[in-house]
Amino acid sequence: MAIPPVRPISERKVAAHFLEAGAVSMADAIPFAPARPSRVRAFERLKGADVLRTDGQGKWWLDEARWNGRRSDRRTRVVFAMLAVGVAAAVAALR
Repeated sequence: MAIPPVRPISERKVAAHFLEAGAVSMADAIPFAPARPSRVRAFERLKGADVLRTDGQGKWWLDEARWNGRRSDRRTRVVFAMLAVGVAAAVAALR
């Protein structure tokens, strides 16, 4: 049974909140208080990666360029991991 990837899902939901609210610049910053523990952790990770930025007054906004870069990096890592598993399986099959 597959386990859903909780970290990326939570990060996507937090980012979606900001995108839906239109908070993509300092002028459009909004307050954010996540209710779920997984969203609190996702919020902290995104703040640490400078994907979520503050206006200095307790309001936050999403840096779309950094968000897209983070998503792209994650996809790249997944592709390389899948290739590594495929190569290992092929090597094991040829022995």
